[in-house]
Amino acid sequence: MKFTYFEIENFRGIQKTRLDLATIPSSHIYTLVGLNESGKSTILEAINHFTYKNETLDPLELPGYSIQDMHSLIPISRRSNFNEKTSVKFELELDADDEEKIANYMSSTHSISLTNKIDRITISRYVGFQDSKFDAKLRENLWTISLVGKVGNGRKGISISHITHSDIWQATVKHIMTLMPSVLYFPNFLFEFPDRIYLEDGDNKSQKSAFYRLVIQDILDATNTNSNLEKHILERAKSNDINDKKSLDVLLLEMGRNVTTVVFGAWNKIFHQNIGHKKILIKHGCDEQKKHYLEFKLEDTDGYFLINERSLGFRWFFVFLLLTQYRGSRKDSSNNVLFLFDEPASNLHPSAQMQLLSTFEKLAENCRIIYTTHSHHLINPEWLESAFVVKNDGLEYGDNEVNFNANKTDIKVTRYREFAVKHPDQTDYFRPILDVLDYVPSKFDAIPNVTMVEGKNDYYVISYMQFLLKKKINLMPGTSSSNLETPIRLYTAWGRQYLVLLDSDKEGIIQKNRYQELFEYTLRNRIFTLMDIDASWKNGEMEMLISDEDKISIQKKTYPTENKFSKKHFNRAIQELLITKTKFELSEETKQNFNALFTFIQTKFNENQGA
Repeated sequence: MKFTYFEIENFRGIQKTRLDLATIPSSHIYTLVGLNESGKSTILEAINHFTYKNETLDPLELPGYSIQDMHSLIPISRRSNFNEKTSVKFELELDADDEEKIANYMSSTHSISLTNKIDRITISRYVGFQDSKFDAKLRENLWTISLVGKVGNGRKGISISHITHSDIWQATVKHIMTLMPSVLYFPNFLFEFPDRIYLEDGDNKSQKSAFYRLVIQDILDATNTNSNLEKHILERAKSNDINDKKSLDVLLLEMGRNVTTVVFGAWNKIFHQNIGHKKILIKHGCDEQKKHYLEFKLEDTDGYFLINERSLGFRWFFVFLLLTQYRGSRKDSSNNVLFLFDEPASNLHPSAQMQLLSTFEKLAENCRIIYTTHSHHLINPEWLESAFVVKNDGLEYGDNEVNFNANKTDIKVTRYREFAVKHPDQTDYFRPILDVLDYVPSKFDAIPNVTMVEGKNDYYVISYMQFLLKKKINLMPGTSSSNLETPIRLYTAWGRQYLVLLDSDKEGIIQKNRYQELFEYTLRNRIFTLMDIDASWKNGEMEMLISDEDKISIQKKTYPTENKFSKKHFNRAIQELLITKTKFELSEETKQNFNALFTFIQTKFNENQGA
């Protein structure tokens, strides 16, 4: 089950806007960019407040996590006399597993055999106000769901509604709520990790310990020892049997090793640092009241430390991984998870932010992520189809916060590409994205060799083929074959290695000749068309390298009913396969063509390196 959209109305600075997650190509990661005070956090707050909670982060006491005063929801410009409702409407798309679970529940509990697919559920949740005062009587939940089935031995399917079968309908809705995705909103990760996690209720922070006991169980699941906290940790901790104590020590050692691998494996990748002898140890203890607990310690060359005794950056990173990586792959969890991250890693340095994107990618294998950012280091070009710009009409373009007009406040969210087309002059709203495309490095930055291609379609095709064939070249997409002068000049000025690869159609040849005339000696042995790699590729574009059979099969991954090749739909399908890291068995013809392309590129880089 997954969310397909959120429609928010009369929530703080939002009059009415819609965040549509049903992108083509489909994605599991959604990026929100915009100016300060544009309303990015407000969108996350609305989603978190109005979605049903199968689990909550309240025990963590995160600043900004929950809304304490309902009156703060009233739109800023209408606080004098507000007599309407604040609402969020959202849609859930069911998969076959969801359908089966609901059908089994209705059959076993209510003797009803569903005859129609449910497919989608739409839910609207409202809270109301009278004279700008919250009125609990105006709280309302409206479900749009089609439940049609045969009751008992009946022969004809009938509609099961809140009117005709109130008790059954209400019970079924409650069951469906348990299957909904969990929404976990993290305004930040700068909170204290507990020194002690108590293994049973009774301590003065039982709610927080209860939350972290679930995290401990997630770690146990990850060890693949088929262990549970109650039987294999708590009972052994209370036991006087020496063999139980030995078994507990071994299990805790295994858990510590697993956390060490998860945390420091990612740490090495992100910070490019060797952890040396650092490791996470999980130890059992018992306090004066005979209450058993676990504590997490970091073993370093200079001693043992509690997590809260280490640096701010390490604490952020440790808590982030512990609460996301393990939860994202929780064993036997029937729920997908939607993570909401507000300005993640803003306190980490730029290279760490860039590498954090790979952590998002791994996390999104099992769940979905919506995150806000001001940083171009947290923009992935492969996710631009699922990037959104958040704009507040109360901020006139070019003004600063001093000139903010609360009466004009209206927060709207728009797809990045649509916003960029409609408002090409308002670049500050999507500056982080432009900064990725127009980034100018310092002399200390490690700038890789790059192959410049005509546009995003060539970029996606080559990137996907790299993924399938386990190759690695760095690509830079232009906006067209005629618009590569700027990156050529930049790379030449930086003294860095680059190639330019164009199609061998009429326009590609024209642009190759134009660039050679414009840059003369600079582009010698650096600019090529496809037919420079293989003469048989004359007059060809990038998709020509893919066999006709593969093109149709790839297209069918996203458009299963289409048997005729469509360049537009094919390119969308390629993007979706790349974003989701979906494997595809290529024909020998396609493999040979792209292996030849990658070999050619590497050969030219080797030749230029020695020049």
